[in-house]
Amino acid sequence: MKKAKTKYPTGRPMRIQARPGSRAERSYYRNSVLPGAVWAMPKAIAPGILPSPLEDLMYHGGKVVPEMEFQNVFLGSRADWSESDATSIDAAIRLAMQDRGLNNVLDQYFPGAKLACDARPPLMLEDPKPRRITEDDVQAKVVALYDGDQIDKRDLGTTIFNLILPSGTVLELDDSSSLSGLGGYHGSVHVRRNNRPVTLYYSANVFSERVSPTRDNGIVAFDAPWKNVVGTLYHELNEFRTDADVSDAIAQNDNDFLGWMSRQGREIGDQPIFAANPLSRVFQEVSVASRTRVPVQFLYSNAVHGAEGPIPQPH
Repeated sequence: MKKAKTKYPTGRPMRIQARPGSRAERSYYRNSVLPGAVWAMPKAIAPGILPSPLEDLMYHGGKVVPEMEFQNVFLGSRADWSESDATSIDAAIRLAMQDRGLNNVLDQYFPGAKLACDARPPLMLEDPKPRRITEDDVQAKVVALYDGDQIDKRDLGTTIFNLILPSGTVLELDDSSSLSGLGGYHGSVHVRRNNRPVTLYYSANVFSERVSPTRDNGIVAFDAPWKNVVGTLYHELNEFRTDADVSDAIAQNDNDFLGWMSRQGREIGDQPIFAANPLSRVFQEVSVASRTRVPVQFLYSNAVHGAEGPIPQPH
């Protein structure tokens, strides 16, 4: 018997990427709040000032990861992937996460800390191509990779494993899916092994593409699906970097697990998407140090009260 979908409840912070105007946006972005005590909203703002400063991120005391690692895990099998797509995704997200101009925007959230990001070698699985994937499936896969010694078990507290879906696979979360605007999400799963607690951090990322003249799977913002994947990865990796334990905040209904999040329960990548019309204002290809152009999603910057692209010096 098919398991009933869980309806997304109100009163939770965001941890997903969603397409503007979609059902996923209505389910998550419109209902996002902090999980614990609600911060009071200002009664008024100066005349003529747009209300975007209300989206400024606040540090709640939770885990942040200035020095991090990631590993891309390509689901399905080699037969489900174009070698050029997989290679382009892996190279572009590594360059983006290590680019000084992009990281200059992030520096404001890590005072006194050095930003670093190392990429582990990508992992191409040899599994049957999944038709649909739920978060239970995502967590089970990450745990299976750990138990099967397919991932390096060092520094798990500062490493995130990016599960990348092949073309045509639908990602589900609660009562939303990538066919209704979901682009990806990040989270964590806790298990015990050898009588010791183990926490595994993960992201799930749609191969966003147009599946019919009137329907998208995921968030289509660039002229090639692999570029859409990189945009989602950049969103999720930097939300892990600035708000690693959001899943625990949701599970425990406790703000203290949160890192950087707005008073309305939104992470660093959320507001720029929903403020952008069209999406190309925040989904752009930018030049990195090697003069290579990489696709990214601009992130929220407190310094400018909105989305900000690469800058030559930190604020």
